[in-house]
Amino acid sequence: MEQDVTFHDGETFNAEAVKANFDRVLDPEVASPMASQFNMIEQVEVIDDHVVHIVTEEPFLSLPNNLSHFGGGMISPKAMEDDAAGNHNLDLHPVGTGPFVFDSWEQGNRIEFTKHDDYWGEQAHLDHLTYQIVPEQSTRIAMLDTGEVHIADDIEPVNSSLVESMAHANLLATESMRSNYFGFNVQSEPFDDPTVRQAIAAAIDTDSLVEGLYGDYGSKATAAINEFIFGYNPNAAYPAYNVDEAQALLSETDVDGGFSTTLWVEESDALALQAGEYIQDRLKETLNIDVSLQQLEWGTLLSETAEGQHDMYMLGWSNNLGDPNDALYRQFHSANFGGPGNRMFYENEDVDEMLIEARQESDDARREELYQDVQTILAEDVPRIDYVNPNYLLGVHADVQGFQQFASEHHSFREAYLEENSNGEGY
Repeated sequence: MEQDVTFHDGETFNAEAVKANFDRVLDPEVASPMASQFNMIEQVEVIDDHVVHIVTEEPFLSLPNNLSHFGGGMISPKAMEDDAAGNHNLDLHPVGTGPFVFDSWEQGNRIEFTKHDDYWGEQAHLDHLTYQIVPEQSTRIAMLDTGEVHIADDIEPVNSSLVESMAHANLLATESMRSNYFGFNVQSEPFDDPTVRQAIAAAIDTDSLVEGLYGDYGSKATAAINEFIFGYNPNAAYPAYNVDEAQALLSETDVDGGFSTTLWVEESDALALQAGEYIQDRLKETLNIDVSLQQLEWGTLLSETAEGQHDMYMLGWSNNLGDPNDALYRQFHSANFGGPGNRMFYENEDVDEMLIEARQESDDARREELYQDVQTILAEDVPRIDYVNPNYLLGVHADVQGFQQFASEHHSFREAYLEENSNGEGY
């Protein structure tokens, strides 16, 4: 590990700090939602000040990828101790080692950062960084147009032309590893019957859905991972759009003739809501399924789906490690019901066994085969329907240089700077 590194509170970053961080994330009493990323670690041994030995219960090829996850981010041991004693709140005041120091958080409004003058690597160019919370997309776009902000995040495809037409801003479109989907609670009737799920899949024209909502800024998803991720199976696909087949499939079930259900959508996600409305219309028209759309606040949507209180729901997974274990094991293994990732409460013994074998397998060819076989089974079982791999769309002021948006959904200001003629503050 790097030497002469300090946390933002002046504490030394060393092997003991690394051990303390992993001991904390794996502590059952802490109940970290990131524990499943590291639960294969048996112990972390300190070799010297700058070397640790990580011992796993089994061979685990994805460990380097998992260590790069934000759940493996290093926190000051003193801050962790103070948090445990009730003298610090890490949720509201994180203490890391990065190029920017957390300054303040006015919840619902803005988060402020300043440059870390003692950063171990090349120092950031920006002295100050502000994330301004602006829920209304039209307001964000207007602020970008006037130069009040330098970057506007989360631009919908329908508004891309507004940014493209600006004299002093550009549209940044980045292909992603993200997959947006609508899922079923497969332990809730009638979705416990895979034939019902297959019928619904065949009733949805995902090509039209993606073209209508995303245009050139998204591609049809065929699985929980796409071609950017190792192990992608291009031949595993959900039931093709076919109304006659959808109706024939539903006629084989106990709900022939239709039924009523609910579909949960995040209230602030306009694209998900539009996709939900499309699904609602198609299922009513083709299968006489009455779908009630219910809009939930983000935190409520996560907590309620983690508890299995839903029928159908719409979410996405950023696949930000670029690794099939993160995408497939966390979301489809039965050990991860609820909050850890498997919000479908899906269980398949063969899938479980293959995902465990793939975690332990060192031969890339065999590992790829296992992940591809998993996707084949998922396409047949249809615990959820992935419909789009969206682009990340941002409006970026022409004065911004060096800003990076990655396919993982993360972005970086590490090398960002502003041209000398730039005015304004904020993000």
